[in-house]
Amino acid sequence: MQNLNSRLANYLEKVRSLEEANAELERKIRHWYEKNGPGAPGVTRDYSKYHHMIDELRNQIVNVTIENANVVLQIDNARLAADDFRMKFENELFLRQSVEGDINGLRRVLDDLTMNRSDLEAQLESLTEELAYLKKNHEEDIQGILNCI
Repeated sequence: MQNLNSRLANYLEKVRSLEEANAELERKIRHWYEKNGPGAPGVTRDYSKYHHMIDELRNQIVNVTIENANVVLQIDNARLAADDFRMKFENELFLRQSVEGDINGLRRVLDDLTMNRSDLEAQLESLTEELAYLKKNHEEDIQGILNCI
């Protein structure tokens, strides 16, 4: 048991010494950062060599943004043109169908007129024949009356 107690005491002593060493290292690191770190007094960083690169990158970003906006604008214009052409096509198609319907209606009217004309021509021919027959009968009647007198 004594052996276990002495081993535990050694182990605890070792842990305590490691904690002290760790605290000393942390204190040294903190001291170095205070002396040499980015927030240290008297330490100034020169970032001027990066300003040119930053400006170039900003210009590239602006140029790419403008190009993207131009592409989006061209896409929108193409979409609007396609919509206009679709509307024009639909209007022309409707107009064509309307004209074709009117033409078909007029063909029926023309067919009816042709039939009526044929009927009227037949009636005219019939009436012309009847008139000739009546004239002939009238002439014969007049001749018959004149012969009787």
